Amino acid sequence: MRSRHAFPAPADVRHYLGAWSAVSVVQFFVAEAAVALAWAGESAYNYAMNVISDLGAAHCAIHYGRYVCSPLNWLMDGSFVLQGLGLIVAALLITTAVLRVAAHGPSVRAHARLAAAVSAAGTARVARDHPAVRRGGIVALAVRILFGVGGVGLIVVGLVQEDIVEWIHGGAALAYFASAALALIVLGAQWRRRTRAGWVLIVLGGIAAVATVALVVTHLQVPYPGALERAIVYPITLGIAIMGSVIASGARRTRAEIRRLATPQPSSGAS
Repeated sequence: MRSRHAFPAPADVRHYLGAWSAVSVVQFFVAEAAVALAWAGESAYNYAMNVISDLGAAHCAIHYGRYVCSPLNWLMDGSFVLQGLGLIVAALLITTAVLRVAAHGPSVRAHARLAAAVSAAGTARVARDHPAVRRGGIVALAVRILFGVGGVGLIVVGLVQEDIVEWIHGGAALAYFASAALALIVLGAQWRRRTRAGWVLIVLGGIAAVATVALVVTHLQVPYPGALERAIVYPITLGIAIMGSVIASGARRTRAEIRRLATPQPSSGAS
């Protein structure tokens, strides 16, 4: 279902799907808590000491000096895969127009004026070369590629457990950490003048990026490896959920604006 009106893509149903596929990553927290409660190690699962991937380990055995035993590993691995699919769907469905206008209601009208201006400029090539159009396209492409890479990485994390092929699992996790953190920073920079959520995304992405660098430098050989990994994963997960919520909210505002403008206004003249 695509709007027949000259408004940007947040009014389209597919962008609701893209936004809410991003919001769906919050299911990770539910799965993590449930799997941690079912932990069958020698001691209770420790969020500071145990990394998240321990919950998805395929076997009960010693892994990097920790006894790992997660009877509900399939649930944690399934959560990783669902997160990855959500990111890929969001990357496929969220377009330049969505990222440009979703964060601020008045941007709907600004985008309409921009579209009219570049159309009046002449050819489609001229329109594409308009600085605002080109800048928005670059940002959108970068965010979509980064989220796509992160989504693929998460799917691999869920399918190849840490105790199956460790280097593949670790490499995929690192790809997710780095790409998703950078995507949040880029998107936050694009939105910072339109919504306070933009600054929130920059902060969350920055925390995750710094923690990712620390992870790479230390090879996770720190007193609390689980805490360090969660300093990456939790901000990214929250940031993606916020992004999806902002886009969905922008889509609702755009739909309301379309309906308002499409409704015939009563005449103010007196007979």
